[in-house]
Amino acid sequence: MKKTILVIAATAFIALFSTQAFACYWDGYWGGPAGGPTDGFNGDQHQGFYDKTAQLRQDLAAKRGEYNALMAAPNPDSNRASELSREIAVLHDQLRVQARSYNLPMSNNGYCGHGRMGRHGCW
Repeated sequence: MKKTILVIAATAFIALFSTQAFACYWDGYWGGPAGGPTDGFNGDQHQGFYDKTAQLRQDLAAKRGEYNALMAAPNPDSNRASELSREIAVLHDQLRVQARSYNLPMSNNGYCGHGRMGRHGCW
């Protein structure tokens, strides 16, 4: 009985993780036959975007860090949190405008330009 349960659990475990790997391969994020999210884009295009937005991305990361530290405090200052949240939104909008000007795909979650996998890094 214990062996049967162990075999069923191991099979379920292997099936779960193999389907996840298969899904990543076929949706293109690992270069599967469906093509990646960057098909048709060249590396110079990405590098130009990263070079031009380096300071903007650093500012965004600093604001996010400050916001996270503020929110982790026992009594966060709601006015400062609101101000930081607004500044983060403005910086993110500026990144979206830059991405559009380079004809790059838009991010799904606001952080990575190429979906969840973040294949070429995050903004």
